[in-house]
Amino acid sequence: MNVWSYTLDADGHLAAKAPIIASTFRDSDPDFSPDGRRISFTSGRNGSFGIWVSDSDGGNPRLLFDGGPYVTGSSRWSPDGRRIAFDTRANDPVQVGNPSIWTIDANGGQARRLTEASTGDVAPSWSHDGAWVYFASTRGGSLQIWKTPSQGGPAVQVTHKGGFEGFETDDGKYLLYVRGRETPGIWRVPVTGGEEVLVTERDQVGYWRCWRVARGGIYFATATPPAGPRLEFLDLATGTIQPIVSLAKAPDATIPGLAVDPQGRKLLVAQYDQNGSNIIMVERTR
Repeated sequence: MNVWSYTLDADGHLAAKAPIIASTFRDSDPDFSPDGRRISFTSGRNGSFGIWVSDSDGGNPRLLFDGGPYVTGSSRWSPDGRRIAFDTRANDPVQVGNPSIWTIDANGGQARRLTEASTGDVAPSWSHDGAWVYFASTRGGSLQIWKTPSQGGPAVQVTHKGGFEGFETDDGKYLLYVRGRETPGIWRVPVTGGEEVLVTERDQVGYWRCWRVARGGIYFATATPPAGPRLEFLDLATGTIQPIVSLAKAPDATIPGLAVDPQGRKLLVAQYDQNGSNIIMVERTR
């Protein structure tokens, strides 16, 4: 799995595409920094799960957090570009393998654990003002979206009818979210809580983690036979859906696979280019 860049022209049509983050291991979970100059992503290129940061063209990649053998991902930049939130199953002395939300300085340093729950917390995203971090959790008995102060504190439940991954609208008034792999559609709820409303029921069961909120709307992956996988844009003001680009290779159903730069001119898509294995030589010791 590699990360491809799709550049759009002023009319929103495809102008160029190219792989910019690639290795013989999985590279996924891309996210642009707020200024568009850097990208965070998940990679196993060093033999373990980790959060990496590169230039916007994929150059100069460096490891920010090493999760070892434990699944680590879903990196999301804070609105001020100073911190990155992510989920990881590493560093849990009580229940190794139970995910929680962490943050780390975007320039490196010691990671800080933000949530602790016996049920596990995943899929973080930031509020518009950086004061809160949203995440999915079953701590209340069912899978819902919660939020916790970004500096630490008690978590508050946001959704009550199911929720997994969510992003605030650009005006910070609503949280747009998906409910899970078996429930198609994108939903909306006020950030302070309230009525949970269906925004679009566009079938995206196969790509339920390949979507992002952008200025004025939502980019998302979909596939309706006979056409293959493609990206579309939903205008939240008019409700119209515009085809953006067809994808030669499919995104993954369960891995975060889409990012949009601040100008809305460049899309990053994590897609399967090939499947394979590596042979690693281990030196024998006595």
